[in-house]
Order: sequence, then C-alpha cells, then structure tokens
Amino acid sequence: MLSKFKLLARNRRLESRNIRIGIPRVLNMYSVAPFFTAYFESLGILYKNIIFSDYTEEKMYKEGSRRGAIDACFPSKVALSHIHNLLYGKKVRTDMIFFPILLNLPSDLKNTIANTACPTVAATPEVVKAAFTKEEDLFIKHGVRFLNPHLHMGEPELFDRQMYNFSSGIFGISKPEHTKAMDTGYKALREYSDTLRQKGKETLQRIKKEGKVGVVVLGRPYHNDPGLNHDILSEIQRYGYPIFTVDSLPVDSEMIEDLFGDDVRNGDIRDPMEITDIWKNSYSENTNKKLWGAKYVARHPNLVAVDLSNFRCGHDAPVYAVVEEVLNASQTPYFTFHDIDENRPTGSIKIRVETIHYFLQRYEEEIKIIPLHDKIKDDEDCQAGCLTYP
Repeated sequence: MLSKFKLLARNRRLESRNIRIGIPRVLNMYSVAPFFTAYFESLGILYKNIIFSDYTEEKMYKEGSRRGAIDACFPSKVALSHIHNLLYGKKVRTDMIFFPILLNLPSDLKNTIANTACPTVAATPEVVKAAFTKEEDLFIKHGVRFLNPHLHMGEPELFDRQMYNFSSGIFGISKPEHTKAMDTGYKALREYSDTLRQKGKETLQRIKKEGKVGVVVLGRPYHNDPGLNHDILSEIQRYGYPIFTVDSLPVDSEMIEDLFGDDVRNGDIRDPMEITDIWKNSYSENTNKKLWGAKYVARHPNLVAVDLSNFRCGHDAPVYAVVEEVLNASQTPYFTFHDIDENRPTGSIKIRVETIHYFLQRYEEEIKIIPLHDKIKDDEDCQAGCLTYP
C-alpha cells in the first residue's frame, strides 16, 4: 500500500505530465536549452509538452514587435515576437511560459574575470513581461503563468538553490527529485556540447584532408537563428563551406596542443582555454568566447572567420579591433557583418557572400602548401608573397 507521501508524489508526477511549458527560442536559450528541457523532463513533464516558439521570420517579427517600447538590439526586440508566438501562434495552448533572467552562464574558459550575460539580454524577460501586462495582463487573459526566475548558471551552488526554490514553489517537488533533475540537466548539456565538438572534429579533419576551408561564426548563441542572421550562413554554406560555431570547435588534447601548446610553453598563457594575452576585461561570457574563437581560427590554416554582430551591441563594439588584429596577425581571411538589424538587405548580402566565395577560392589554393604550425607569421615574413584579404 502506498504511503500518503508517496501517493502525493505520484499524483504530482501525473499532473506534471500534462503541464505544457512554452519556451521562447531566443537569446541564450540557444546555448542552455538542453539543460532546461532535460530538467523539466526529469520532473515528469512530457517532451512533447515542452513547446518552443518558432524560428524568427519576418511575419512573426512584425506581428509581435508592435508592443515594443524600448529600441534595444534586434535580438532583444525579437523576444517580444516569440512570446506573442507562444500566446497566439501555436495550435496547442501552453500553461506556462518559462523565460528566465540568466545573469551569468556556464563557461569552459579559464582565468577570466567573470562569465556574465549581456545586461540587455538578461533584462529582456522583464521588458517582455512589462510589454504584455502594460494595458492588460495578457498572460492572465490566456490562462498562462509567466515564469522569469533570476538564475546564475555560472555559479553552480547558487544556481542549484535558485532552481530548487523555483521548482519546489511551482511544481511542489522534493529535494531528491530536484537533485536528480539537476544531474539530468547537466548530463544533457554535456552530451549536447560533446556531440557538437565531435561533429566539428570530424568535419575539421575532413576539410584538412581535402585542403578545403571551413567558416567559423564569431557571434553569439542566438546568431544560429536564421531569422537573426538573415540566412547569411546558409548563403555561405551553399558554396560548400561548412559552418562552425565556437561551441563546435574541437578541444581534444591533440588539437589543443597543436594550436596552443607553444603559447603555454612560452608563458604567453597559462591555459589553452584563456584569453588573457589579448583581452584583460574578460567579464562577458559570450564576448570572451568570441575572442577565444578568433584565437583558434588564427592558428588553424583551414579555418576563416565571419564576424556577426547586431546594431546597438555594446559588448561587441569594444572588441571589433581586437578580433581584427588577432586574425590579421596570421593573414587569416576575416569578413564582417556588423550592425545587423531587422532590415534585411537581401541583394547586398548575396553580393557580399559572392565576394567572400571569390576570396576563399584563392585562400584554398594557398592553404594546400601551409603546414599547421606555420600559419602564424611575422609581418616581415609575409611581405614577399603572402596573400592578404580585405
């Protein structure tokens, strides 16, 4: 016979199976969503009941952006449209919308000052909440609970307490249930990262063998959204260039030794996963990752960089010159699409991508004769014959 407490726990799990949670497909969810989906599943919520908003596209943006009162960066403004999509654009009604305020993020980098999230990005859930409750509480009208807990994912002990306080209050779970869910979430996040890096390793080995070029996107997690990157990456990929994100770059011991071993032995850095040699103000996690990605690309002859950034991005602007200097030091092709906003200049993008393709064809001819360790050269070594790329 079930005890009273076991019966209550079972009833809670049965109730949880029917809860539908909506999650906006925006901002840092592009890097941490595997944790939260696995966490909620561990609590008994069915995977089919964890509902993400659609990818960004023009119609969705226009329908939802009318509520905006703050002219922030494009990725932040898009969040309004994704909440609108969850409220009005889905055939299945959600019971809750989960849009946490992520104040810092998990990090693989070493010896940084902090791993904070962009303050504009972190505050976006509050901006969204205000927009949808200004004249009338549209969440109450639709029978939806809007959940935006403050979370410090970059501080595991604090994050654990915050998630337990949140989940026990919303779902009535026990501490052991929460602990199991946290373990499940972290495992899912590790597996997601490992899968990305393994795929990146296989692709990098292939293009190295074939003497081809891969394109590394120096951007932020949400630049994976085709509506935010204006299909720039798809246009480049159409020419046969594989696209890497910084999170997909392999960091196995052999690769790290090839790329960063000399720097560590020379005392330039203490750890291959650090950026202290090029950037001292390492507070922002996504900025730090962009800079580390630039260092990685600069050291691998089969990789080039495309830097994506949005109009009004205050965290990217200070590092434009740093990224450029790092890549120019190794004569690495480096292309930028800065100040991306809601306006999509399709013709201009196509012309620029065609130009990139032209230069990369030349670069592929050059890399066939460049050994890995010879990519970084002094300027005087390149004055007589090294190709340069604007």
